[in-house]
Amino acid sequence: MDSDPESPSASGRKTDRKQFEVTVQFRAGTKRATIKLLDLSPRGARVQGVFLVREGDRFWLKLPSIEAVEARVAWVEEFEFGCEFLRPLSPLVFEAITR
Repeated sequence: MDSDPESPSASGRKTDRKQFEVTVQFRAGTKRATIKLLDLSPRGARVQGVFLVREGDRFWLKLPSIEAVEARVAWVEEFEFGCEFLRPLSPLVFEAITR
């Protein structure tokens, strides 16, 4: 596998996601909800919720053990969507969260 962090992985992503199911808080303006995080990478996540979001929407996720992170909706399929963190998680923070 290519060690360049900007090179796409075999899945087509810049970094592979790690299965990591946990309930987290979602906030977009005045909308707040509890959603299920399904997997996580330092650059983003796949989440499941029961509210409408559109590609490009920005929001905040409160991940375990750290302050909320700002993210952007990258894709939407029914009640799941993928998001990209505006500031990727550091490797140390990612490991601490997923440990």
